[in-house]
Amino acid sequence: ELLSSCNSLLTSLAALEQNDKFGFQLEFIRLRLDTLNLIAITRSLYAEILMTEGTLSGKNNRSTLFRKNIGKSFGLLVSRLKKMYRLWGLHRCQQTRSTLRTLQAMCQLLSEFTKYATKEAKNSSFTVASTPSYTSAPTQSMNMTLSKLRTDVLEQMPKLKQKDDSVSHASGLMLVLDAILKCPCPFPSGFFQMKPIPRAIVNISADPNILPKTISQNDDHDVTVDAKSGAEVIDAFPGLVTKVILSGVIPEKFIQTADVAFSEIIAWTTLQYEGQLYEEDDAVDSDVGCSNGLTLRDGPYGGETAECTLLPAGKFIMPVTFEPLLQEGYYKVIIELGCRDVRGGEWKVPTSSPLEVIFRVDDEGSI
Repeated sequence: ELLSSCNSLLTSLAALEQNDKFGFQLEFIRLRLDTLNLIAITRSLYAEILMTEGTLSGKNNRSTLFRKNIGKSFGLLVSRLKKMYRLWGLHRCQQTRSTLRTLQAMCQLLSEFTKYATKEAKNSSFTVASTPSYTSAPTQSMNMTLSKLRTDVLEQMPKLKQKDDSVSHASGLMLVLDAILKCPCPFPSGFFQMKPIPRAIVNISADPNILPKTISQNDDHDVTVDAKSGAEVIDAFPGLVTKVILSGVIPEKFIQTADVAFSEIIAWTTLQYEGQLYEEDDAVDSDVGCSNGLTLRDGPYGGETAECTLLPAGKFIMPVTFEPLLQEGYYKVIIELGCRDVRGGEWKVPTSSPLEVIFRVDDEGSI
């Protein structure tokens, strides 16, 4: 109830501000609320197994479906914590970053425990993941508890010759959840610092040197903008490399408030197929639907990556090259801007507007 009241109060205060002043506080409170609610739901689901002695665990009912998805729900919390860490970690102190890493390790451990508890003992196998490298500050009670639960319980469970059924798994998971709930949860000291993150101003333009001369020399052509997303449409040609130029300015305040100095700018890209150029009367609906929305190269860390050195006054110019596209159609490119600090850590740089562009791949007029 106290967290819900804090969330309501911060939401009201944030509505009065226009610069995302309470963004970190709101996201942390919401993540904490979602984590506690998910743990409470997990306890009630496995308490049901203990009360019914596992008679309902194998049936296709609502509780069974929830138990199968509970591990994915904890995994989603891990993803949200990672995004929060990459966005806010650069502008917070070391203790705050350590707290966020600890909460990531806690949700990751619970995800692995729930996946093991819901597995089918006869038809599937379970592999324990290695200890996350982002756990830190081992003197904290939460980190010590997580370390013991992983090494002394989770990693030993597949080796023990004990009864492998839903009741024993539920009993063990209940003990793990109670141990985590009783352990003091770390709290970030940077929670009370109101630090809005300045947003970078970035422009996206096509590289005229990549286009054929008949196109690049035509200075009178209009810039096409996608009516749905507002992104600029850039003509590309099958089999040819496509390059866009990112240019912009990192605000001086963003550089000054960073807890760790950085000198490199990074761009991660996601490329996905949007649809055909022209509607064909004889096209099969299922064929079009299979290709529509297909993610070809996903980022960050999965798609094309570009980097450049930060220039004086926070300016940067970065070429981003994409591999040749062979199929005609519309392709949506989503770019995420980031930076790399002097210790090798990579962080997200928020922008004033979404970095999106549409590639229109058409073989007409190509050479």
